[in-house]
Amino acid sequence: MEKKPQNKFTRAFLSGFTLALIGTLCIIAVLGAQLKTQDRIKKIQADKMMAKFSLLVPPEAQSDKTVFKCHVLNDKLVGKNMRLYTASIDNEIKGYIMTYSTSRGYSNPLILIGGFDKDKNVYRTDIHFSMETPGLGDKVDRKHGNFMDMLSGKNAENAKWDVKKFNGDFDYITGSTVTSRAVVLATKDALDVLNKTDISKLKECE
Repeated sequence: MEKKPQNKFTRAFLSGFTLALIGTLCIIAVLGAQLKTQDRIKKIQADKMMAKFSLLVPPEAQSDKTVFKCHVLNDKLVGKNMRLYTASIDNEIKGYIMTYSTSRGYSNPLILIGGFDKDKNVYRTDIHFSMETPGLGDKVDRKHGNFMDMLSGKNAENAKWDVKKFNGDFDYITGSTVTSRAVVLATKDALDVLNKTDISKLKECE
């Protein structure tokens, strides 16, 4: 006995259902690929951050057991929505990392990132974001020399925090005096904020 041909409605329904199913499967495949890509991107970013952090904290804060905890920092001396990280081992703080900004440069903002030991001495500082003039203001960057190294080992009390041109302890780069001074003064501000801040009262990063 021959089958009755499908009516137009049935054929249209089946065609629509098939297309919808294919479309749904395509969306699932795209979303799956996107999630995997996002996961890879996040891992790459996290690896880069950890690599940078390993340069910013002292050796005693570098361990497989080190736990970094992020806090949001708002202070007029260092700027809004800065980050203050603690590096702890077995719940004991071994070092700090802070981002801090200044408007004393030529082209603002100038944002720095500094690593400090548990006693709040500078361990290492670096430029985090800069719009300084290439070949002039950007000479303080580690890509162009070791200017930033002279801040290492200093704390809020053991140095005159200004460049020698203004009776301070720190050298400055010829042709980049403004930026050199901005870095020095901003780092002193960061130390002052680090010393006065009660981290337990800060909001944690999302």
